[in-house]
Order: sequence, then C-alpha cells, then structure tokens
Amino acid sequence: MKLNINKEQIITQLQSLAAVADKKQTLPILSNILIKADEDKITFKSTDLEVELEFVIAHKSEIPGEITVPAKKIADIIKELPDGQINFELNDDATKLVIKSSSGRYNLSTIPASDFPDFDVVKSDQVYEITSESLITLIQKTSFAMANQDWRHYLNGCLFQKSLNDLVVVATDAHRLATYTLPLEQEGEFSGIIPRKTIIELLKILPKSDETVSFYINANNIVFMSKNFTFKSKLVDGNYPNYNQVIPSGDGLEITVNRKQLLDTLSRVSVLSSEKFKGVKLNTKGESLDVSAHNPEQESAEELVPLTKSTEGFDIAFNVNYLREVLASIEDENISLVSYGPDKSAIIKSSDLDQTLVLMPLLL
Repeated sequence: MKLNINKEQIITQLQSLAAVADKKQTLPILSNILIKADEDKITFKSTDLEVELEFVIAHKSEIPGEITVPAKKIADIIKELPDGQINFELNDDATKLVIKSSSGRYNLSTIPASDFPDFDVVKSDQVYEITSESLITLIQKTSFAMANQDWRHYLNGCLFQKSLNDLVVVATDAHRLATYTLPLEQEGEFSGIIPRKTIIELLKILPKSDETVSFYINANNIVFMSKNFTFKSKLVDGNYPNYNQVIPSGDGLEITVNRKQLLDTLSRVSVLSSEKFKGVKLNTKGESLDVSAHNPEQESAEELVPLTKSTEGFDIAFNVNYLREVLASIEDENISLVSYGPDKSAIIKSSDLDQTLVLMPLLL
C-alpha cells in the first residue's frame, strides 16, 4: 500500500475515527483504524462493536492495499504534522506503516486488515431523508438533557420516534426533559433509542452545509449515510419512559424574563450555592425576580432581575447547572418560566413551538 494525500483531506476524519475506536482495548484491533486504499478511493473505518464509522475519500493511490493502525496515535501524529502532503507506505513485511511528511518520518505498528471485525446490519427497505441542518437542530436542541452513565441505561441516549408526518427526538436524565419535533413526511413509523456516544459523534461529523443525510432503522440498529460517511450504531435495548406524562399542562404561574440577564445572574449567584445540590431559588418580588443561593458555610448571594411579565406567588428552586443548560438551548431574547408548584416540574417556554423543555425543581 502506498499513497500521498494532503493533511487537510483527512485530519478531521481521523479525529472522529479515533473518537469512535475502542479506548478500553478489550481487543487490540478495536483500537485501530482500518485504512483501505483502492485505485480511485481511500476508505477509513473504526468501530468499538457498538458503533462503526466509515469515511470514503475520492483519491488515487499509487499502490492499493489495506492495513490497520492505532487510532489515537495516527490521529495525534497527523494533527501535529505541518500542513501539506503526507505519504503513507507499508514496509515490505506489512508490520509497519511508514508515515512521511516534510518534517519527518514515523513508523506505526500494524494489525492485518483481515482481523478487522464486520459490523453486520440488516438493510431496511425504508430509507428516510433529512437535511443535515435539520438533524443538527434536532440533536442540539435535545442532547444536553441525555443521562450520562445512568444505571437506567435507556436514558443514556436520545429517543428517535416517527409517527405520521413528524420526527420527534427526546432526551431526559429524569431531572430535565427536552423534546424537538420536525416534519418528516415519509411513509413508515419507528422508535429507537440512539446511544449517547453515537449522538455526540454524529453531531461532530454532520456537514454544516445543508446536505441531505439518509438513514434507516431496524429493531437493533440505525445507519446514517451521507456522500462522505456511513455511521452505523446499535440501538439501546430497553423501553423509553412515557415522556408525555412528565410534561405538565393546565394553568401555572408564568413569568417572562430576559434570557441573557438571567443567565448572567445565575452565573454570579451560583458561586455561593451548595456544592452538593447547586441550588438557586427564584421568586417574584413585585416586578422583579429574586435569584438567591446559599451554602452550608452560611454564605449567601441575592440579585434582582427585572421581569417583563411578573406573577405574584412564583416561588421555585432549580439545580443551576440544569437551568443554565436549558436556557443555553434557546436563542430568544426573552423566555418564560411556568411553575405548577414548588414540587412539580416546570416548563421553560420560547418562541420555538417545536421545542418542549421541562425542568424538575429542587426542594431547598
């Protein structure tokens, strides 16, 4: 195998491939990237047996061939190399991949490509299409609410659910809930929980230009495809909770406040909140919102934020980190908080009717 390629053509892809490769080294081959050079294209692939990422780059190779090399090492080396052409060449007995640039030479150990595992997925007849921009929006508006290493494994990911003409993405860690709905007017219905790792890496590799991304889903897997990559993932096994049950309805106490002013105030006041609970209390005082925090050292902080809409009796407390992340997912100048009681979940409202944001209160 021998090929020359520009650093810019592969640097981003190698970083994503290294992120997918198995870091636990349960099997040495899973820590490697597969490089396959054909006459008119180069394929890069990595997997941890839960997800598989493949990039295909149109490029002519001097000598076709395939090999696997350590994912993190090759990604780190290429990242640090100066811009320009990079030469890859296997040595005579295929035990080392020699990487040459204008600044030096590196010899990486290899494992035969024949040892690289297949990620078998049953192809579905129903393939859906969505713009990259829409998919990015769906993920960005919800994924912050995913659980991380929760014992309830079905919360460690996002629910993708299609019914009738809508695609709904849902994330919750039982402290907050985010849903986002976009039209997907294609036949078929499905429901699947996409793992946290897949969601995070997918967001990194989705093209920022408004390209079309295709995907199909079956009982066990979901596969995303664009003109440059194929991303396969197992689905989380389990039943997602009925998220509609935790979305409050009816009349609540509603206030409206400038989002940035509230975020800035929360940043300052939270310095003196309890390290354990990170609680902040919000209650109305006339036409202002009183934002306060205290800690076991008897320290306290309090600020008043002007309200554009005030409601007497609004009194609730939140984990400040959760509240800030929810507010950060909104782009509006003003937002509304709707409380249904100090011990009941609250709704954060924006002008985007496709997004639903729910936050559980703290009892301080």
